[in-house]
Amino acid sequence: MEDRTIHPSMKSVVAAYLLAIVIILAATWAIYTYGQDRPRWLYFIPLLALLAPLNMHLKRRLVTLHFRDDHLTLETGFFSRTRRTVDTAKIQDVTVQQTLGQRMMGVGDVILEDSGQSGSIAIRNVDRPREIADLIINSSKRAR
Repeated sequence: MEDRTIHPSMKSVVAAYLLAIVIILAATWAIYTYGQDRPRWLYFIPLLALLAPLNMHLKRRLVTLHFRDDHLTLETGFFSRTRRTVDTAKIQDVTVQQTLGQRMMGVGDVILEDSGQSGSIAIRNVDRPREIADLIINSSKRAR
């Protein structure tokens, strides 16, 4: 298998930024429409609108799945990092889960079950999840 790195999709992050821009534009319009009688809380709406997309963007960058030779490595975290490596020969099950919204955007969750007692590995909101799952299954078959 070739070396490959996968991050969660940017599609939901872009959608959140677009929604935040619409909210900011509406708040800006409301601020100028009210004139002198504008409430003070109206100034906080643009700041609050950006918090959710910024949080989503940061979380997306903090999850990385690496395919290397005969193993997979999932790295998560910012200040404290967690790194989990699984030998592809030990992967028993690969599940792709997609909600209706994920199916419409072409993303999904890939969940790996290995033969050990350590549980499952999941990477959320991945572009082309079926292709990724097939790649993992084929690598697992070759490793055995």
